[in-house]
Amino acid sequence: MAGRYAPGSRLPTYDALMEQFGVTRPTVGRVLDSLREEGLVTVKGQRKVFVTQRFPHHDRYVWVTSEQPGSNEWSLFLAITLEVIERGETGISGQVSALVGVDGRANNPEYRQLCEVEARRSAAGLMLVNSAMTYLLPVLQTPGLPRVAIGAWLPHASLLELDFAGLIERASARLLEKGRRVAVMSPHAPKLAAAQERLEALGLRPDRLLTVHAAPIGCERLAELMFDRKNRPDAIFVADDNLVAPLLAGLERARVRAGKDVYVLAHCNWPRPLGMSEGVEHLGFDVREVLCAGKDLIDAHREGTPPLKRLIPARFLGELTRPLQTARDATVEAAKVNT
Repeated sequence: MAGRYAPGSRLPTYDALMEQFGVTRPTVGRVLDSLREEGLVTVKGQRKVFVTQRFPHHDRYVWVTSEQPGSNEWSLFLAITLEVIERGETGISGQVSALVGVDGRANNPEYRQLCEVEARRSAAGLMLVNSAMTYLLPVLQTPGLPRVAIGAWLPHASLLELDFAGLIERASARLLEKGRRVAVMSPHAPKLAAAQERLEALGLRPDRLLTVHAAPIGCERLAELMFDRKNRPDAIFVADDNLVAPLLAGLERARVRAGKDVYVLAHCNWPRPLGMSEGVEHLGFDVREVLCAGKDLIDAHREGTPPLKRLIPARFLGELTRPLQTARDATVEAAKVNT
């Protein structure tokens, strides 16, 4: 691990190790057995021990978030990423593990694991979900393992950004293909403003655009009220996937069918779209693509390339770089993540 012996090189004999470290033969045997179990050495013949050609930690990547499941900051993006990691669906040939709720306290088990990974260099690199807490973690204040920041810049790290501007651009163009009156729903005022600006720039008249600042609680009733009016929309963009379920419930109460009576386009986190079997079209970021891009940036850093920046595009279903499950299975799995 420290690099004293090159990959593939032969270690000293038992007698030489006993003399070097002042230990007994059984102790040397136990240590070498432990190293062999960890994949760090291989044994050829009776007593010939060699350093492995590729250390197992070179294929291990650690995804780190300071957020906790169930907290206000725990998003579907985080939940789906964690589920994809735990189910081994990342598409990465090596091992990906997750540290969740890392808060920087000395008695925080996840933070202690992160410190141990850094101290022992027991991973190829770290994929860090940006947050105010992550930014302040003491162990990350100095250079260490190769790192990738997901979402926004962090010190000593490459950067993976999600192309939200591109998502708004493509969503706006699709909405204008599908309808003359458009509604945009989001709990985030900046996303509403960005969508409004882009739709109007593409030629949509302001009197044909409805922007709805909605949270999951109350969204169902707002969706119902949108269709209890003369100028009802014929195309809806749901800019946050947390609103998909209440929107569909509101449409059902209004006796409006997504995909038939109104076109619905929803932001999603692939590979877990919500509402696909109910007629919703999706545009979003594939968490598998994010993780694979993170691995590529870490590997490039390990090979000597300075920290880089990469932009992850939003994709429609037919543009995914990896296949999706059936619509029914994908929707069921996404519903499990959301509950």
